[in-house]
Amino acid sequence: MGSTKEIFIPLVLLTVAVFFGIWTDEMGWCLLGATLIWIWIQGTEYRKVRKWTKNPMRKPSNGLDNWFALAYRPYRSLLRQRQRTQAMAARLRQILRLAEVVPDGVIILGPNGEIEGLNNAAKDMLELSDADLGISLASVVRSPDFVHFLRPNGVAEPLEFTSPYDAEVSLEARRIDVASTSEDPSGAIILIRNVTTLNRLLTMRQSFVANVSHELRTPLTVVAGYLETLVDPQQDTALKLEVLPKLNSPIKRMQSLVDDLLLLTQLESTPVSDQKTPVNMRRVIEGAVHELQGLLASDDQITICCESEHHVCGVETELHSVCVNLLSNAVRYSPEGSHIDISWTNVDGKCRLAVQDAGVGIAPEHLHRLTERFYRVDMSGARAKGGTGLGLAIVKHVLRRHDSGLQVRSELGTGSLFFCDFDPCTETSSSAL
Repeated sequence: MGSTKEIFIPLVLLTVAVFFGIWTDEMGWCLLGATLIWIWIQGTEYRKVRKWTKNPMRKPSNGLDNWFALAYRPYRSLLRQRQRTQAMAARLRQILRLAEVVPDGVIILGPNGEIEGLNNAAKDMLELSDADLGISLASVVRSPDFVHFLRPNGVAEPLEFTSPYDAEVSLEARRIDVASTSEDPSGAIILIRNVTTLNRLLTMRQSFVANVSHELRTPLTVVAGYLETLVDPQQDTALKLEVLPKLNSPIKRMQSLVDDLLLLTQLESTPVSDQKTPVNMRRVIEGAVHELQGLLASDDQITICCESEHHVCGVETELHSVCVNLLSNAVRYSPEGSHIDISWTNVDGKCRLAVQDAGVGIAPEHLHRLTERFYRVDMSGARAKGGTGLGLAIVKHVLRRHDSGLQVRSELGTGSLFFCDFDPCTETSSSAL
Protein backbone atom coordinates (compact mmCIF):
# COMPACT_ATOMS: atom_id res chain seq x y z
CA MET A 1 0.00 0.00 0.00
CA GLY A 2 1.42 3.42 -1.02
CA SER A 3 2.19 6.24 1.37
CA THR A 4 0.03 9.38 1.81
CA LYS A 5 2.30 11.39 -0.47
CA GLU A 6 2.08 8.83 -3.28
CA ILE A 7 -1.76 8.87 -3.04
CA PHE A 8 -2.09 12.62 -2.60
CA ILE A 9 0.03 13.63 -5.65
CA PRO A 10 -1.94 11.50 -8.19
CA LEU A 11 -5.26 12.76 -6.75
CA VAL A 12 -4.09 16.37 -7.05
CA LEU A 13 -2.93 15.79 -10.63
CA LEU A 14 -6.22 14.07 -11.50
CA THR A 15 -8.31 16.84 -9.89
CA VAL A 16 -6.38 19.56 -11.70
CA ALA A 17 -6.65 17.67 -15.00
CA VAL A 18 -10.46 17.25 -14.61
CA PHE A 19 -10.89 20.89 -13.64
CA PHE A 20 -8.92 22.14 -16.64
CA GLY A 21 -10.61 19.52 -18.86
CA ILE A 22 -14.06 20.83 -17.94
CA TRP A 23 -12.90 24.44 -18.21
CA THR A 24 -11.22 24.01 -21.61
CA ASP A 25 -13.43 21.21 -22.86
CA GLU A 26 -10.18 19.25 -23.58
CA MET A 27 -10.50 16.47 -21.03
CA GLY A 28 -8.33 13.99 -22.92
CA TRP A 29 -5.40 16.33 -23.31
CA CYS A 30 -5.57 17.40 -19.68
CA LEU A 31 -5.57 13.79 -18.48
CA LEU A 32 -2.65 13.03 -20.80
CA GLY A 33 -0.72 15.97 -19.36
CA ALA A 34 -1.38 14.85 -15.78
CA THR A 35 -0.23 11.34 -16.73
CA LEU A 36 2.99 12.67 -18.27
CA ILE A 37 3.72 14.74 -15.17
CA TRP A 38 3.26 11.64 -12.99
CA ILE A 39 5.57 9.67 -15.31
CA TRP A 40 8.16 12.46 -15.09
CA ILE A 41 8.01 12.36 -11.28
CA GLN A 42 8.51 8.59 -11.35
CA GLY A 43 11.42 8.99 -13.80
CA THR A 44 13.04 11.52 -11.49
CA GLU A 45 12.78 9.12 -8.58
CA TYR A 46 14.26 6.35 -10.76
CA ARG A 47 17.22 8.55 -11.71
CA LYS A 48 17.81 9.25 -8.01
CA VAL A 49 17.98 5.50 -7.39
CA ARG A 50 20.44 5.06 -10.26
CA LYS A 51 22.58 7.88 -8.90
CA TRP A 52 22.48 6.29 -5.43
CA THR A 53 23.74 2.94 -6.83
CA LYS A 54 27.02 4.65 -7.70
CA ASN A 55 27.59 5.42 -4.01
CA PRO A 56 25.37 2.96 -2.09
CA MET A 57 26.87 3.86 1.30
CA ARG A 58 25.18 7.29 1.06
CA LYS A 59 21.61 7.56 2.28
CA PRO A 60 19.04 7.56 -0.61
CA SER A 61 17.55 10.98 -1.48
CA ASN A 62 14.21 9.80 -2.93
CA GLY A 63 11.14 11.83 -2.05
CA LEU A 64 8.55 9.08 -2.63
CA ASP A 65 8.43 6.42 0.04
CA ASN A 66 8.18 3.43 -2.30
CA TRP A 67 11.26 4.47 -4.23
CA PHE A 68 13.04 5.37 -1.00
CA ALA A 69 12.21 1.94 0.48
CA LEU A 70 13.48 0.27 -2.70
CA ALA A 71 16.95 1.76 -2.11
CA TYR A 72 16.87 1.99 1.68
CA ARG A 73 16.59 -1.77 2.27
CA PRO A 74 19.90 -2.59 0.52
CA TYR A 75 21.38 0.61 2.03
CA ARG A 76 20.64 -0.63 5.56
CA SER A 77 21.97 -4.08 4.69
CA LEU A 78 25.21 -2.57 3.34
CA LEU A 79 25.44 -0.32 6.39
CA ARG A 80 25.15 -3.27 8.78
CA GLN A 81 27.70 -5.20 6.71
CA ARG A 82 30.11 -2.25 6.85
CA GLN A 83 29.69 -2.00 10.62
CA ARG A 84 30.40 -5.72 10.97
CA THR A 85 33.42 -5.38 8.68
CA GLN A 86 34.74 -2.41 10.68
CA ALA A 87 34.25 -4.32 13.94
CA MET A 88 36.02 -7.34 12.47
CA ALA A 89 38.87 -5.18 11.18
CA ALA A 90 39.21 -3.52 14.59
CA ARG A 91 39.28 -6.94 16.26
CA LEU A 92 41.84 -8.14 13.74
CA ARG A 93 44.03 -5.09 14.41
CA GLN A 94 43.72 -5.79 18.12
CA ILE A 95 44.74 -9.41 17.60
CA LEU A 96 47.71 -8.33 15.51
CA ARG A 97 48.79 -5.87 18.21
CA LEU A 98 48.49 -8.62 20.84
CA ALA A 99 50.49 -10.97 18.62
CA GLU A 100 53.29 -8.41 18.57
CA VAL A 101 53.27 -8.16 22.36
CA VAL A 102 53.32 -11.95 22.86
CA PRO A 103 56.91 -13.13 23.46
CA ASP A 104 56.23 -16.34 21.53
CA GLY A 105 56.59 -16.44 17.76
CA VAL A 106 53.30 -16.61 15.83
CA ILE A 107 53.30 -17.71 12.18
CA ILE A 108 50.17 -18.03 10.05
CA LEU A 109 50.47 -20.58 7.24
CA GLY A 110 48.29 -20.92 4.15
CA PRO A 111 46.90 -24.17 2.70
CA ASN A 112 50.22 -24.97 0.99
CA GLY A 113 52.41 -24.09 3.95
CA GLU A 114 53.23 -20.60 2.70
CA ILE A 115 53.77 -17.82 5.23
CA GLU A 116 50.77 -15.50 5.34
CA GLY A 117 51.68 -13.56 8.48
CA LEU A 118 54.13 -13.51 11.38
CA ASN A 119 55.03 -11.35 14.37
CA ASN A 120 58.36 -9.83 15.36
CA ALA A 121 59.16 -12.63 17.82
CA ALA A 122 58.93 -15.20 15.01
CA LYS A 123 61.19 -13.03 12.86
CA ASP A 124 63.82 -12.91 15.60
CA MET A 125 63.69 -16.62 16.50
CA LEU A 126 63.78 -17.98 12.94
CA GLU A 127 65.54 -15.05 11.24
CA LEU A 128 62.54 -14.31 9.01
CA SER A 129 61.45 -11.04 7.42
CA ASP A 130 58.51 -9.57 5.52
CA ALA A 131 60.25 -10.63 2.32
CA ASP A 132 59.50 -14.27 3.25
CA LEU A 133 55.73 -13.72 3.08
CA GLY A 134 54.23 -16.04 0.50
CA ILE A 135 57.19 -18.44 0.68
CA SER A 136 56.91 -21.93 2.12
CA LEU A 137 58.11 -21.97 5.74
CA ALA A 138 59.67 -25.41 5.21
CA SER A 139 61.94 -23.97 2.51
CA VAL A 140 63.07 -21.10 4.72
CA VAL A 141 63.82 -22.91 7.99
CA ARG A 142 66.28 -25.70 7.26
CA SER A 143 65.63 -28.18 10.06
CA PRO A 144 64.58 -31.74 9.10
CA ASP A 145 62.58 -32.29 12.28
CA PHE A 146 60.82 -28.95 11.89
CA VAL A 147 60.05 -29.59 8.20
CA HIS A 148 58.48 -32.94 9.08
CA PHE A 149 56.54 -31.24 11.85
CA LEU A 150 55.05 -28.75 9.37
CA ARG A 151 53.51 -31.43 7.19
CA PRO A 152 49.72 -31.86 7.63
CA ASN A 153 50.20 -35.56 8.35
CA GLY A 154 53.22 -34.92 10.54
CA VAL A 155 53.53 -35.09 14.30
CA ALA A 156 50.77 -33.18 16.09
CA GLU A 157 52.58 -33.17 19.44
CA PRO A 158 54.79 -30.19 20.37
CA LEU A 159 58.25 -30.42 18.83
CA GLU A 160 61.42 -29.36 20.61
CA PHE A 161 64.33 -28.76 18.26
CA THR A 162 67.63 -26.95 18.15
CA SER A 163 67.64 -23.60 16.41
CA PRO A 164 69.23 -23.94 12.96
CA TYR A 165 70.92 -20.58 13.53
CA ASP A 166 72.24 -21.04 17.09
CA ALA A 167 73.18 -24.48 18.41
CA GLU A 168 72.83 -23.26 22.02
CA VAL A 169 69.18 -22.21 21.60
CA SER A 170 66.33 -24.72 22.04
CA LEU A 171 62.94 -23.97 20.48
CA GLU A 172 59.53 -25.54 20.98
CA ALA A 173 56.98 -25.53 18.16
CA ARG A 174 53.23 -26.14 18.39
CA ARG A 175 50.90 -26.45 15.38
CA ILE A 176 47.23 -25.53 15.45
CA ASP A 177 45.42 -26.73 12.32
CA VAL A 178 42.48 -24.68 11.08
CA ALA A 179 39.36 -26.87 10.76
CA SER A 180 38.24 -27.45 7.17
CA THR A 181 36.91 -30.04 4.75
CA SER A 182 38.96 -32.17 2.39
CA GLU A 183 37.67 -30.12 -0.55
CA ASP A 184 38.74 -26.87 1.13
CA PRO A 185 42.33 -27.26 2.36
CA SER A 186 43.14 -25.34 5.52
CA GLY A 187 46.11 -23.48 6.86
CA ALA A 188 47.71 -23.62 10.28
CA ILE A 189 49.07 -21.45 13.06
CA ILE A 190 52.59 -22.22 14.27
CA LEU A 191 53.62 -21.10 17.77
CA ILE A 192 57.37 -20.92 18.48
CA ARG A 193 58.75 -20.59 22.00
CA ASN A 194 62.33 -20.24 23.21
CA VAL A 195 62.71 -22.93 25.92
CA THR A 196 66.47 -22.59 26.43
CA THR A 197 66.14 -20.95 29.85
CA LEU A 198 63.35 -23.32 30.90
CA ASN A 199 65.46 -26.37 29.99
CA ARG A 200 68.41 -24.93 31.86
CA LEU A 201 66.26 -24.39 34.96
CA LEU A 202 64.86 -27.92 34.73
CA THR A 203 68.38 -29.30 34.44
CA MET A 204 69.49 -27.22 37.40
CA ARG A 205 66.53 -28.46 39.45
CA GLN A 206 67.30 -32.08 38.62
CA SER A 207 70.96 -31.53 39.42
CA PHE A 208 70.00 -29.80 42.65
CA VAL A 209 67.87 -32.73 43.82
CA ALA A 210 70.57 -35.21 42.82
CA ASN A 211 73.29 -33.18 44.56
CA VAL A 212 71.29 -32.77 47.78
CA SER A 213 70.63 -36.49 47.82
CA HIS A 214 74.31 -37.21 47.25
CA GLU A 215 75.48 -34.72 49.88
CA LEU A 216 73.13 -36.17 52.49
CA ARG A 217 73.73 -39.82 51.61
CA THR A 218 77.39 -39.88 52.68
CA PRO A 219 76.98 -38.50 56.24
CA LEU A 220 73.77 -40.49 56.71
CA THR A 221 75.63 -43.67 55.75
CA VAL A 222 78.35 -42.84 58.28
CA VAL A 223 75.83 -42.10 61.02
CA ALA A 224 73.90 -45.28 60.23
CA GLY A 225 77.13 -47.34 60.48
CA TYR A 226 78.03 -45.85 63.84
CA LEU A 227 74.49 -46.35 65.15
CA GLU A 228 74.64 -50.04 64.25
CA THR A 229 77.71 -50.28 66.45
CA LEU A 230 76.02 -48.42 69.30
CA VAL A 231 72.87 -50.56 69.31
CA ASP A 232 74.79 -53.83 69.04
CA PRO A 233 74.60 -55.41 72.54
CA GLN A 234 77.66 -57.56 71.84
CA GLN A 235 79.94 -54.56 71.34
CA ASP A 236 82.18 -53.47 74.16
CA THR A 237 81.19 -50.32 76.08
CA ALA A 238 84.62 -48.81 75.58
CA LEU A 239 84.22 -49.14 71.78
CA LYS A 240 80.80 -47.49 71.95
CA LEU A 241 82.22 -44.55 73.89
CA GLU A 242 84.97 -44.25 71.31
CA VAL A 243 82.41 -44.17 68.47
CA LEU A 244 80.21 -41.45 69.98
CA PRO A 245 82.51 -38.46 69.22
CA LYS A 246 82.80 -39.61 65.62
CA LEU A 247 79.11 -38.86 65.10
CA ASN A 248 79.74 -35.12 65.47
CA SER A 249 81.40 -34.63 62.08
CA PRO A 250 78.70 -36.15 59.81
CA ILE A 251 75.92 -34.61 61.91
CA LYS A 252 77.54 -31.17 61.69
CA ARG A 253 77.93 -31.64 57.95
CA MET A 254 74.22 -32.43 57.54
CA GLN A 255 73.29 -29.54 59.81
CA SER A 256 75.51 -27.17 57.83
CA LEU A 257 73.95 -28.34 54.57
CA VAL A 258 70.42 -27.83 55.88
CA ASP A 259 71.31 -24.39 57.27
CA ASP A 260 72.80 -23.29 53.95
CA LEU A 261 69.78 -24.57 52.04
CA LEU A 262 67.43 -22.69 54.36
CA LEU A 263 69.52 -19.52 54.05
CA LEU A 264 69.61 -19.80 50.27
CA THR A 265 65.85 -20.32 50.12
CA GLN A 266 65.31 -17.33 52.40
CA LEU A 267 67.51 -15.11 50.24
CA GLU A 268 65.64 -16.13 47.09
CA SER A 269 62.12 -15.86 48.48
CA THR A 270 62.16 -12.87 50.83
CA PRO A 271 62.12 -9.28 49.53
CA VAL A 272 65.07 -6.99 50.07
CA SER A 273 64.83 -5.22 53.41
CA ASP A 274 64.03 -1.51 53.29
CA GLN A 275 65.57 -1.00 56.73
CA LYS A 276 69.23 -1.25 55.77
CA THR A 277 71.71 0.22 58.20
CA PRO A 278 75.33 1.40 57.79
CA VAL A 279 77.57 -1.63 58.27
CA ASN A 280 81.17 -1.36 59.48
CA MET A 281 82.94 -3.71 57.04
CA ARG A 282 86.18 -3.70 59.05
CA ARG A 283 84.29 -5.25 61.97
CA VAL A 284 82.51 -7.71 59.66
CA ILE A 285 85.80 -8.84 58.09
CA GLU A 286 87.50 -9.30 61.46
CA GLY A 287 84.52 -11.30 62.72
CA ALA A 288 84.62 -13.58 59.66
CA VAL A 289 88.35 -14.23 60.05
CA HIS A 290 87.87 -15.04 63.73
CA GLU A 291 85.05 -17.47 62.87
CA LEU A 292 87.31 -19.39 60.45
CA GLN A 293 90.23 -19.87 62.84
CA GLY A 294 89.45 -23.59 63.03
CA LEU A 295 90.15 -24.01 59.31
CA LEU A 296 93.46 -22.11 59.27
CA ALA A 297 96.86 -23.74 59.45
CA SER A 298 98.26 -20.73 61.35
CA ASP A 299 97.00 -17.56 62.96
CA ASP A 300 98.67 -15.34 60.34
CA GLN A 301 97.47 -17.27 57.27
CA ILE A 302 94.91 -14.51 56.49
CA THR A 303 96.05 -10.89 56.16
CA ILE A 304 93.46 -8.11 56.63
CA CYS A 305 93.92 -4.80 54.80
CA CYS A 306 91.20 -2.19 55.44
CA GLU A 307 92.16 1.07 53.72
CA SER A 308 88.60 2.39 53.34
CA GLU A 309 86.67 3.93 56.19
CA HIS A 310 83.36 3.86 54.30
CA HIS A 311 80.42 1.83 55.47
CA VAL A 312 77.90 -0.11 53.40
CA CYS A 313 74.14 0.25 53.74
CA GLY A 314 72.89 -3.28 54.12
CA VAL A 315 72.23 -6.22 56.40
CA GLU A 316 75.24 -7.02 58.55
CA THR A 317 74.48 -10.74 58.95
CA GLU A 318 74.22 -11.17 55.19
CA LEU A 319 77.47 -9.32 54.53
CA HIS A 320 79.12 -11.41 57.24
CA SER A 321 77.98 -14.49 55.31
CA VAL A 322 79.65 -13.12 52.17
CA CYS A 323 83.00 -12.70 53.93
CA VAL A 324 82.83 -16.11 55.61
CA ASN A 325 81.97 -17.94 52.39
CA LEU A 326 84.61 -16.17 50.29
CA LEU A 327 87.31 -16.83 52.88
CA SER A 328 86.31 -20.46 53.52
CA ASN A 329 86.23 -21.06 49.77
CA ALA A 330 89.76 -19.64 49.47
CA VAL A 331 91.02 -21.78 52.37
CA ARG A 332 89.50 -25.02 51.09
CA TYR A 333 90.68 -24.58 47.50
CA SER A 334 94.24 -23.53 48.29
CA PRO A 335 97.25 -25.64 49.27
CA GLU A 336 97.79 -26.25 52.97
CA GLY A 337 99.00 -23.10 54.72
CA SER A 338 99.02 -20.88 51.61
CA HIS A 339 98.55 -17.17 52.24
CA ILE A 340 95.21 -15.39 51.77
CA ASP A 341 94.54 -11.64 51.63
CA ILE A 342 91.21 -9.95 52.32
CA SER A 343 90.91 -6.21 51.70
CA TRP A 344 88.41 -3.36 51.92
CA THR A 345 89.52 -0.49 49.66
CA ASN A 346 88.24 2.47 47.64
CA VAL A 347 88.17 1.92 43.87
CA ASP A 348 86.72 4.46 41.41
CA GLY A 349 84.21 5.93 43.82
CA LYS A 350 83.10 2.54 45.15
CA CYS A 351 84.16 0.30 48.01
CA ARG A 352 85.69 -3.03 47.05
CA LEU A 353 85.72 -6.22 49.10
CA ALA A 354 88.39 -8.54 47.70
CA VAL A 355 89.76 -11.97 48.64
CA GLN A 356 93.02 -13.03 47.00
CA ASP A 357 94.40 -16.55 47.40
CA ALA A 358 97.55 -18.26 46.20
CA GLY A 359 95.83 -21.46 45.11
CA VAL A 360 96.08 -23.44 41.91
CA GLY A 361 93.72 -21.14 39.98
CA ILE A 362 90.56 -21.83 37.99
CA ALA A 363 90.29 -22.65 34.30
CA PRO A 364 88.30 -20.08 32.21
CA GLU A 365 85.56 -22.57 31.28
CA HIS A 366 84.58 -22.90 34.96
CA LEU A 367 84.37 -19.22 35.89
CA HIS A 368 80.79 -18.57 34.74
CA ARG A 369 79.47 -21.58 36.68
CA LEU A 370 81.12 -21.00 40.04
CA THR A 371 77.97 -19.57 41.65
CA GLU A 372 75.80 -22.55 40.68
CA ARG A 373 74.59 -24.68 43.54
CA PHE A 374 76.88 -27.64 44.31
CA TYR A 375 79.15 -26.82 41.38
CA ARG A 376 82.70 -27.80 42.24
CA VAL A 377 85.90 -27.55 40.25
CA ASP A 378 88.19 -30.56 40.52
CA MET A 379 91.56 -28.94 41.17
CA SER A 380 94.67 -30.92 42.04
CA GLY A 381 96.63 -29.50 44.94
CA ALA A 382 93.57 -28.08 46.67
CA ARG A 383 92.29 -29.51 49.92
CA ALA A 384 88.62 -28.98 48.97
CA LYS A 385 87.45 -30.71 52.10
CA GLY A 386 84.27 -29.88 53.94
CA GLY A 387 81.84 -27.27 52.71
CA THR A 388 78.39 -27.75 51.25
CA GLY A 389 78.92 -26.48 47.71
CA LEU A 390 76.44 -23.65 48.33
CA GLY A 391 78.79 -20.93 49.55
CA LEU A 392 79.24 -18.97 46.31
CA ALA A 393 75.55 -19.39 45.47
CA ILE A 394 74.75 -17.69 48.78
CA VAL A 395 77.30 -14.97 48.02
CA LYS A 396 75.68 -14.31 44.64
CA HIS A 397 72.20 -13.85 46.12
CA VAL A 398 73.39 -11.67 49.02
CA LEU A 399 75.33 -9.39 46.66
CA ARG A 400 72.33 -9.13 44.38
CA ARG A 401 70.28 -7.92 47.36
CA HIS A 402 72.95 -5.27 47.95
CA ASP A 403 73.07 -4.06 44.32
CA SER A 404 76.41 -5.71 43.68
CA GLY A 405 77.79 -8.79 41.98
CA LEU A 406 80.62 -11.27 42.35
CA GLN A 407 83.55 -10.95 39.94
CA VAL A 408 86.38 -13.44 39.55
CA ARG A 409 89.84 -13.15 38.06
CA SER A 410 91.86 -16.32 37.96
CA GLU A 411 94.57 -18.08 36.01
CA LEU A 412 95.83 -21.60 36.44
CA GLY A 413 98.90 -21.65 38.68
CA THR A 414 98.59 -18.03 39.88
CA GLY A 415 95.69 -18.12 42.34
CA SER A 416 92.30 -16.41 42.22
CA LEU A 417 90.83 -13.02 43.06
CA PHE A 418 87.18 -12.80 44.16
CA PHE A 419 85.86 -9.25 44.58
CA CYS A 420 82.66 -7.20 44.67
CA ASP A 421 82.01 -3.45 44.64
CA PHE A 422 79.53 -1.54 46.81
CA ASP A 423 78.23 1.99 46.82
CA PRO A 424 79.52 3.72 49.97
CA CYS A 425 76.89 4.52 52.54
CA THR A 426 76.30 8.23 53.09
CA GLU A 427 74.38 7.71 56.32
CA THR A 428 75.97 7.60 59.76
CA SER A 429 74.94 5.44 62.61
CA SER A 430 76.50 4.99 65.97
CA SER A 431 75.55 1.31 65.90
CA ALA A 432 77.84 0.75 62.93
CA LEU A 433 80.89 2.36 64.48
